Amino acid sequence: MAHSTVFIAVDFGTAFSGYCFKIKGATQTRQPMWGEEHSIKTSKTPTSILFDENEKFLKFGYDAVITYSKQIRTKEAKKCYLFDNFKMELYGKDLHRDIMLTAKNGKQMRAMKVFSESLRFIKDHALETIGKHTAGEKYSASDATWILTVPAIWSAAAKQLMREAATEAGLVTESEPDRLIITLEPEAASVWCRQLPSEGFVERDLEGAEKIEDVPGTQYMVVDCGGGTIDITVHEVVEDGRLKELHRVSGNDMGGQTVDKNFKTFLRELFSEKVFDEFEKNHPNDLQRLMNDFSNCKSYEGDVFVPCPYNLQQIASRYQDIEDYFEEDNDADWDEGQIILSGEKLRALHDDSLSSIENLIEDILKKLNINYIFLVGGFALSPYVYSFVKEKFGGQCKVLCPVDAQRAVLNGAIIFGMMPNVVESRISLFTYGITVSALFDETKHKGKRKYVTKEGKVYCDGCFKSLVKRDESVRYNEVREHDFFPLEKDQKAIVFGFYYTESKTPKFVDEPGMTKIGSLTVSMPVIKKGSPRSVNLKIKFGFTEMQATATDVDSGESSSVKLDFMSK
Repeated sequence: MAHSTVFIAVDFGTAFSGYCFKIKGATQTRQPMWGEEHSIKTSKTPTSILFDENEKFLKFGYDAVITYSKQIRTKEAKKCYLFDNFKMELYGKDLHRDIMLTAKNGKQMRAMKVFSESLRFIKDHALETIGKHTAGEKYSASDATWILTVPAIWSAAAKQLMREAATEAGLVTESEPDRLIITLEPEAASVWCRQLPSEGFVERDLEGAEKIEDVPGTQYMVVDCGGGTIDITVHEVVEDGRLKELHRVSGNDMGGQTVDKNFKTFLRELFSEKVFDEFEKNHPNDLQRLMNDFSNCKSYEGDVFVPCPYNLQQIASRYQDIEDYFEEDNDADWDEGQIILSGEKLRALHDDSLSSIENLIEDILKKLNINYIFLVGGFALSPYVYSFVKEKFGGQCKVLCPVDAQRAVLNGAIIFGMMPNVVESRISLFTYGITVSALFDETKHKGKRKYVTKEGKVYCDGCFKSLVKRDESVRYNEVREHDFFPLEKDQKAIVFGFYYTESKTPKFVDEPGMTKIGSLTVSMPVIKKGSPRSVNLKIKFGFTEMQATATDVDSGESSSVKLDFMSK
């Protein structure tokens, strides 16, 4: 592992992003505050990025949002590219390197550039901030180990895109890939929760006084409730406080923003489409402020007051008195410029998200005996989320929330950087394998392509040989080895084709759901006649990168390939 003098964890969130760092040898982890020059003070900044008309980077975070909002009325703004909420664009899509994102002005830009420029900004900001904390000692990206957290439900391709964007942004170089650790958000949170004492939780209710890392055999679930996603990991504490994964990661895209979307739909019904569409089109800044005000209400229970923007009142009043909009509706009241939303309605806006959380947790509790459920992430601070999970599952296991639920991911990511093998085994989400030939058997291979060797043996082409099966446990950086033999005695090379699929029992590489992720050719110079020729294949299962190496046993010639999950 590369020698690092500082560890920097980056939480690149759907709505907000931040980072924290720990200098080697220091006890404290530091997290900068954002927005102070705009008289705001938060531990994260909006995940928004602004480019000029020539696609040159201008601003990130609060600066991007505020700069853009000041010129929204001008011709300049129409030329500028503002991107926000773009992280979820990587979810559930067939990704390739040239995938495009759409900015607020309707124009498009390469996703790789939007992500890498965002990460470049965070990198520069972090290195500058660290310099201020170390009496001006200059740090460069290569002095650091970077830990980048991603949603558990992201595809292998999305994780790879983040790694490539981080390389393009200069966080790491291709020659030192170990300096960048990509970890799952709930997994980082899990590493944090495992070492918290009782007083580290709101309820102060751990069994006994010790931390769970001191109790091997403890089985627990972490539910990371973010803005975009709900992500779940399940771990068991093993010796030395390390963790082994018990269930493959699960989740969905029904995070806290689902509640915001439902609120927007509710407003559109309340004020009529005509009124709301005009407001949304002409006053996007006011709408943004309205949504932010509502978002703050999510951490309260019962009736909440949401200030109604003046421009929305003006548009609505052209059609009827503002009070009249609230006549029919028992869910909301009007009070001098404020919308009063009833507690029942606020709870109802959470329903979609809550029932999706319930299904995810239930699915796991059916199969495993869990001691604890830890709720982390910004959306876990919603009293509705917490009381719902406690009410549904509190009878089966203890439901706890760390005091600093919002920072659990970043804090855990720092530990990950210092101890990358803390999760010593993981459950494979896919079946990985290669294409091989098998002796032709009419009962199994009917209708499949035949290959006849020079000696007249008949083989079936395109059979799948599995190297790792879905739901199988794979150790940290495990290497698996297999030996293969050429079909022909005088064959000069062997080609390996690598595939993955969600199926547990695939037979052929042309089955639906099978994706090719690379190929590897190893040359086999014929050394002497009649020698039993073979090729040794080694696959290293890293977490976000997989490497295959094939070696001709006779000549020692070998070649390697990194498996590529992005479609061309």
